Amino acid sequence: MITQAALQILLLAIAWLPLAASALAADEYAIKAAYLYNFAKFIEWPPNSFTKDDAPLNICIIGDHSFDDALARLRGKAVGSHPVFVQEFPAGSDAPGCHIVFISRSQEPRLRNLLATFSKRPALTVSDIEDFAQRGGIIGLIEVEQRIQFAINLAAMRRAGLKLSSQLLKLAIIVDEGNKEP
Repeated sequence: MITQAALQILLLAIAWLPLAASALAADEYAIKAAYLYNFAKFIEWPPNSFTKDDAPLNICIIGDHSFDDALARLRGKAVGSHPVFVQEFPAGSDAPGCHIVFISRSQEPRLRNLLATFSKRPALTVSDIEDFAQRGGIIGLIEVEQRIQFAINLAAMRRAGLKLSSQLLKLAIIVDEGNKEP
């Protein structure tokens, strides 16, 4: 079992992996997939989020994306007693039963509606859409000095009924909601 300190080091290492200007999208999305998996280790969902102690943790991807083989690496992994299950949903889907929802850039025109839908569920919303966290998502993946980092919207997190570890919050850029319109 990995300790909190080891997980913190892992997240720091991922956050500081440089993205060379010529890096392929596959490398970028491999890092983003690792973030999705590691975020799950730092989140406490409400008790009724899982039907049983060993129910799957559902990571859902909505819309067109560039994850390719990176998602396959998540299959077969577990977070605590919950096996990780990855589902891909087409554009226009509201992805029921998801614990973590990655909203692809292709869904930006629907962002307001998607965030309204997921704000009523105990789901961690994550995206690399520009200003995602400021626009009401929970975690926005951002590039800072050619490194992928993340911004967290605490108000959106509370609305979803999720609790994030202080270890994760220490590594994040905390943002205010409402500075950007979807």
